[in-house]
Amino acid sequence: MPDKAARRARKKAAKPLTPDAASPSAAMDRYIADQLRAVYESVTAEPIPDRLLELLDRLDEGGEQ
Repeated sequence: MPDKAARRARKKAAKPLTPDAASPSAAMDRYIADQLRAVYESVTAEPIPDRLLELLDRLDEGGEQ
């Protein structure tokens, strides 16, 4: 007699396909895109460090000479 885990696996496999289950790569792409967007937004919301701003100012001054 099959164990409970095997029966659960068969039940999950027997469920009708949803749009996400029909194309798992599309769902994964959407998940990755959402995660990348969240990371990008958090980085762009951070202030620019003063040391970097000073360095950029010095580089601008050096380029004008």
